[in-house]
Amino acid sequence: MKWELKKINTELSEKLAEELDIPLLTAQLLVSRGYLTPKDAYKFINPSKDDLRSPFLLKDMDKAVKYLLLAREKGYPVFVYGDYDVDGITGTATLVSFLSKYGWKVDYYIPNRLDEGYGIQPEIVERFYKNGFRVLLSVDCGITSFEAVERAKELGMYVIITDHHTIKDEIPKAHAVVDPKREDEMYPFRDFAGVGVAYKLISALGQKLNLKDEEINEVLDIVALGTIADMVDLVDENRYIVKEGLKKLNETDRIGLVQLMKKLNITNITSQDIGYRLAPKLNAAGRLYSAEDAYKLITTNNLSSAEQLAEILMGYNFTRQEIENKIFKEAVNKIESSKIKDLPILIVAGEKWHAGVLGIVATKLVQRYNKPSLVVSLEEGIGRGSGRSVDGVDILEVLSKFSEYFEEIGGHPMAVGFSIRQEKINELIDVISKKFGDSHFEVDSKLEVDAVLDLDDVGDNVIKALSYLEPFGHGNPEPVFLIKNNLVERIRFFGNFGANVRMVLKSKNKNTVEGIGFGLKKNYYDIPAIHAVLTSLDIVANIRQNGVGPFLNILDFKISSEYEEDYKDKYFIYSFTNDWKSQKGDEFRDFWDSSELSQRYERIEKYLFKEKPFVLQSDLLTRNAFLLYLMNKGRTLVINPTNIEALHVYESLSRHSPDGITFVNSLNRNYSKHVITNPIMITEGKIPLDDFDFIILNEIQILSSLSYELYEKLLKKLGEKDFVVTSLYKFESNIPIFYEEKKINFGLEDKRNSKKTIEHEINSIAFLFSNYSYVTKFYEKLISRRYEFKDLVFYSPILKPFQKCVISSLIKKGRIKKLVSSTNSDGLPSMLENGAEVRIFDFPLSIKELIDAVSGDSYVILQLYYNSEDALKRKNHLLKIFPDKKRLEEAVLRFYDLKIDNKNKFIDFSKDVNISPKVLKHAILDYKNDKKILRILERELELSYFEKYTMTLLNASIKDIYKMIEEREMYDVYLNI
Repeated sequence: MKWELKKINTELSEKLAEELDIPLLTAQLLVSRGYLTPKDAYKFINPSKDDLRSPFLLKDMDKAVKYLLLAREKGYPVFVYGDYDVDGITGTATLVSFLSKYGWKVDYYIPNRLDEGYGIQPEIVERFYKNGFRVLLSVDCGITSFEAVERAKELGMYVIITDHHTIKDEIPKAHAVVDPKREDEMYPFRDFAGVGVAYKLISALGQKLNLKDEEINEVLDIVALGTIADMVDLVDENRYIVKEGLKKLNETDRIGLVQLMKKLNITNITSQDIGYRLAPKLNAAGRLYSAEDAYKLITTNNLSSAEQLAEILMGYNFTRQEIENKIFKEAVNKIESSKIKDLPILIVAGEKWHAGVLGIVATKLVQRYNKPSLVVSLEEGIGRGSGRSVDGVDILEVLSKFSEYFEEIGGHPMAVGFSIRQEKINELIDVISKKFGDSHFEVDSKLEVDAVLDLDDVGDNVIKALSYLEPFGHGNPEPVFLIKNNLVERIRFFGNFGANVRMVLKSKNKNTVEGIGFGLKKNYYDIPAIHAVLTSLDIVANIRQNGVGPFLNILDFKISSEYEEDYKDKYFIYSFTNDWKSQKGDEFRDFWDSSELSQRYERIEKYLFKEKPFVLQSDLLTRNAFLLYLMNKGRTLVINPTNIEALHVYESLSRHSPDGITFVNSLNRNYSKHVITNPIMITEGKIPLDDFDFIILNEIQILSSLSYELYEKLLKKLGEKDFVVTSLYKFESNIPIFYEEKKINFGLEDKRNSKKTIEHEINSIAFLFSNYSYVTKFYEKLISRRYEFKDLVFYSPILKPFQKCVISSLIKKGRIKKLVSSTNSDGLPSMLENGAEVRIFDFPLSIKELIDAVSGDSYVILQLYYNSEDALKRKNHLLKIFPDKKRLEEAVLRFYDLKIDNKNKFIDFSKDVNISPKVLKHAILDYKNDKKILRILERELELSYFEKYTMTLLNASIKDIYKMIEEREMYDVYLNI
């Protein structure tokens, strides 16, 4: 998560502080919130009833008042139709208590979330009509209840809608529709909660009844409660409502709320207490079954009932947490064990998940994965779901583009509710993935910091400065402070997945402050940086009062700047082990280190100016540096005796991610700027030599021993072209030879035919695989043993360039001590610390893989753990990817005889003849074009090379293998150019 410090206008802040006689910190925070003049700032910190506009400025308010006064005069019973969340419950209580007190016959109805869902239901309207009610008054709902409104009017009822939700194309044809979000609404402020609209309605009625302000404002305590709970912006009129309402709530005589606050140990209630502690308990009733108990708690006058209801709500909330945690864990497991994690929008479904907690679970998934998330409960083929979004992504707008997949959908930019048929879920996943890609909706998390403080500053003066800006909430968020270089006295992680933290921080002056954070996605055992350097943290937090003194609501933390390099190193390892596929290069730009190659370039740049042809005999790192140096200077072609040798060079160079490097053979014929290939692609004219500035014949002396005819053909093709021969071996030649030898230092242990083991006693170890498809599988198994291999990473050609770069850098710095790697990595395993064990667990294709493994600067012990079974697997794999001439030609002829004309038939045919589709495809194309199948020509080279050079590694003595790696002498070779 990125931290961004807001710019502070110091001059304006100082002027504001002086003119209003307020703390400088208060003034700075006001300026950063856009209150730049003394008048605007004063009005913000001193909201008054004068901020309240006439309720009759709202559309249809006059009509609503007219029909309600008519009902009072005629004695028509009114029924208030509410909603099951805290906004709807408090809105219902506000209207019922006011209307019943001042002369109306009134009753109420709050629907059951699970059985009836949101909005006015026609059958409920009919029931109340039969019971004599003639006026339907909604609160926090109704703006989309067209059918119910129509039915009520058919029955002859007066219908008054009060709501605050966003309106679609039209509004119900009620007698009055009071909704500040009406398109034709001219009221200056539109962000009331449902209970806020109800408050405006009783204010209008109060004016007509000549009531005093004090009488109308008796309900401000519950109006404030619902306004905060519904997370509307606490600005403009809402600011006055909430500030005055909190005063009343702290003195409330509503004994149900008093009892609930006692159980929560709330003595001086704040907006944060309501948002994080009180509202969830009231909401729990509606989430699990019926909101009736929450409504009764707010309105009861009976102490015994109040105590009982408070206990019931606490029980509901405990049950809700258990259900929510269970579903959240199941959802995470589904995501982690499937491809859901890679979707642009997370969509996860489960059988009979409790519908009342789906929104909370979706919110927690957004916090964990930083992606929009949909959670669906399935029952009898129908899914009911809830979705939450990330900042900057309008989830309703996005999903509305796929409305044909939903039965119903509605909501607002950050949250949606919907229903969907079970069979449509996978279709929805597919169409969203195809349209948006893997990371379309990922948003970089960012924390805006208001000010920087020392821990010693966190005291009563800061609390006082913050009090001017209260109450906090949406539209007026709590200030965020960066507090640097805090000594950690105690730290403890807790909760699901270790996402919560409690700590005690100590200042330089030995003052201590407690802090707690939730949903931080940091875990003590998973983040080695914290474990290793538990010394000093930079904290981003809100500062709150807890009755004893200030405490920190921690939003994020990092190792302090003096340990920043160590933290960044270990953060990379943590994020890699946690989810290497999702790592982003932007976070690790500082790791690029060109010194490794630049030091090598100093030794070889002189060869750019040598007269060609010549032979460069060198160690592996020098050879690689020479090839990379040429690629920096111009288009480079590297011709190798076989695919095996070409693949070794390609993979070894790939650690440095040179631009435009391509491996070309009979199966991969498209090429870019630089080409690593075999001689057949040259002699058969598949790669034009004129396309390149530099031509390298790598280990070409091996080709002369495998096929002298092909060797001569290659030289003839080269004609008068300039070229350089590179080799790791020493041999004689008729052209000039230059030596650039760097001594390699290693030990060799013969573990052939021994049981492969991961047990080790040394600090540093590497596990190598010639077949890099084994690397990630082996790594996943090891990383599951979290404590033994918590600092483990892997290296493979499949990694992104920045990951290769960072891993190389961290190995050289000694940060990474345990590695799973493919062979051919430009000496990476032998960059581990001295004495590291390097275990090769499968049979290599070439001795070069062993040379590569020990070519770094450190002394390592190479342990050969392969066996005859591994060698046989390797050989069989080669035979499979290089089929024999007879079988391949027969398969090609059969293809034409069968007249196969579509992809599915072709796939079935390739299975039938047991030849890879890719091999078969290119064989067919070759045969069609010139009757010569290049794969067959390659086979002769590959199998000859494997038998002559590689198989010796199975039975040769350990002494002979050591010589093959270290001395690399070819006494019987004379290269004649």
